[in-house]
Amino acid sequence: MAADSDSITQKAQQYLIHQYQIINPMARTVVRVTPLANALENRPCGHPISFIHAPGRASRITVKAVCKAPSWTIFISATIEQWLPVVVTSRALSKGTILGDSDIYLKEFDIQNLTSPYFTNPGELIGREIKRAVTSNQIISPTLVEKKLLIRKGDMVYIEAQKGVMLVRMTGTAEQDGALGEQITVINSRSGKQVHGYVKSQGVISVSSQ
Repeated sequence: MAADSDSITQKAQQYLIHQYQIINPMARTVVRVTPLANALENRPCGHPISFIHAPGRASRITVKAVCKAPSWTIFISATIEQWLPVVVTSRALSKGTILGDSDIYLKEFDIQNLTSPYFTNPGELIGREIKRAVTSNQIISPTLVEKKLLIRKGDMVYIEAQKGVMLVRMTGTAEQDGALGEQITVINSRSGKQVHGYVKSQGVISVSSQ
């Protein structure tokens, strides 16, 4: 049978979309295949054409189309785009800012063109501290933020437990550093027992009463 130009490019496009969606299934993948030259339009192939390509970070790529009988190989050029919502700053932020909901939002980028790591989940950044000043609409990379420790190992802390409508407070000593929302271990000053709670605020952990 003859493998016409359109069918080869269409199959190459379908193949590439599938390969790149495996890597980033949440991304909106756009593949543009360069049409084949007219001389290749009616090249015959008695077997299904196979495609060979190792997906990477490049936006301009080449995929190899291979026919076994008769034996021939065609190299096809294409461009790859993978669009994904990435966390960026909603305004200029100064060094030391503790990130909140209003400081960040999601903006779609072609991640094939991004050279630095990025975040796709805003929740991972809430409560983290900006290490240096950033501009508005700037992509936040892991090197720009650090955890804001609200409790440090050895600190005296309050242990809060909700019992019905009552809020019971005890004191304890932290055995671990803790940022907002993290679970840490604390020694209850009164009982001497270990308790596990979530960092609620500066010097306060919250535990679930049994």
